Amino acid sequence: MRQMITRENVTALTELARVEYGWITQVRWSPTGDTLAIIGGEGVWLYLGSFGNAPTYELTGHTGHVKAGAFSPDGRWFASASADTTIHLWELDDLEAGPIILKGHTGSVETLAFSPSGHLLASGGADGTLRLWSQERLHNTIHGHEAEVESLAFALRGAVLVSGGRDKTVRLWDVANETAGTILGEHQDWVREVAVNESGTMIASAGRDMTIRLWDAYGDETYATIRAHYGGVDTIAFSPESKLLASGGRDHMVRLWSIEDALQTGTIQEDEALLALAEHEKPVLSMAFNSSGTLLATGSGDNTVRLWGVP
Repeated sequence: MRQMITRENVTALTELARVEYGWITQVRWSPTGDTLAIIGGEGVWLYLGSFGNAPTYELTGHTGHVKAGAFSPDGRWFASASADTTIHLWELDDLEAGPIILKGHTGSVETLAFSPSGHLLASGGADGTLRLWSQERLHNTIHGHEAEVESLAFALRGAVLVSGGRDKTVRLWDVANETAGTILGEHQDWVREVAVNESGTMIASAGRDMTIRLWDAYGDETYATIRAHYGGVDTIAFSPESKLLASGGRDHMVRLWSIEDALQTGTIQEDEALLALAEHEKPVLSMAFNSSGTLLATGSGDNTVRLWGVP
């Protein structure tokens, strides 16, 4: 059995495999960790059980570039978002039936997130809105961001929706009461990604201002700032036990950070990363740990997706 990636063995992290594609926008693991989705300009490719040269399934049908993807918590559904303004919802046990198509955004759909219960699907787009979908229908449209919504994640067991956008803000939205969002904090440039730890109590945000910020999900305080990537941070991912944070950026680097170190010191510099990997040749655009924390997938503008693990 492969080892979990931890602070103690992270320096042994090694590239295990890679595949090449065209424009890659995201990588996402299924809840069970046995399926890797590669979301790219031309579609979605699913690798089940193994990571070879040929995907197990290819999901097509969008008429614009595919910008984001998300698995439902029970692994039954996969949602894809596109510049064609639509969301496609695929039932993974019946792919031949084709997708259910959700329409509502007036611009490119940039980001997706399922709630922990799976009852809600959240989307954010270039039209500056967040939309909540329930039972394949538009449940609510939320206004507040002053520019494109770049990333979404649910926190506090689904009670709060976290969003980050090109207006440089990280915002919290009360899902149950559908109240106006509050600004958790701001970066000095636009927010490219938000992520939430396993317990749902800590938020990380990645900014074009070259920093990662760690926030209390209740909105009470800022925990820490990580000065992470020269040129900007594109992507972040918590390890399943939330002891590590991985990041990728414009400097083509993958870095892994200790959450404990960040909380203790309040500020961490680039050279204080536990590990820095320099194998990608262009910006690192997306990353994800599998559910067991034994594999880290990274996708880059160099048109490769790479799998990392401890031998």
